[in-house]
Amino acid sequence: MPRWIFALIQFLPLSLFAAYAFWNGAPEEARWQRAFQLASIAALIQLAVVLPQPRPASRLVLAANLYLLLGGLAFFAHQWWFLQLYDALRESAIFIIMLAVGITTTVGSRAGFVASCTAPRAPVVRASLWLLAATAVALVVSVRYRGDRYLAAVYPIIGLAVLQRILVSRLARQYGAAANNSSKPTPLRGAA
Repeated sequence: MPRWIFALIQFLPLSLFAAYAFWNGAPEEARWQRAFQLASIAALIQLAVVLPQPRPASRLVLAANLYLLLGGLAFFAHQWWFLQLYDALRESAIFIIMLAVGITTTVGSRAGFVASCTAPRAPVVRASLWLLAATAVALVVSVRYRGDRYLAAVYPIIGLAVLQRILVSRLARQYGAAANNSSKPTPLRGAA
């Protein structure tokens, strides 16, 4: 699947959730519920497409989809206690899940939180720690600006996505170029 398609659809379920929930201002409970249910189905479909791909999925996208899946599942299963927790945490819930996914993938995955499989493990861990630190800052910002969906969620998520791309590009440039330079040259056609 081409890279531009991944870039286009990576936050589609989260965008669908936000658009549906906040279309006419702050959502009432019924619209909040439908937004989570619709977005959780979209997240499930997206994960079914993205996870089997050979390159690792964006951990930020995985975390956003996990946030939506947990919210949708809580509504489908009538787990009101969990929804009260989400309501109390507001926008910071997604960053808490991002931190959990980030820590888990930094420790337990070769590609780390940055989802880079082209670089050696140590630089991947270092880049993942930078992304974890930025996610922790995003969590603090979301708590500080609680209730302002742009300052507490939209801008920090965009910032994290941009930082992840910068870190992955940097790793690919540093270690992809080194791998290309160290390989043996192939002879030209017809050359003996």
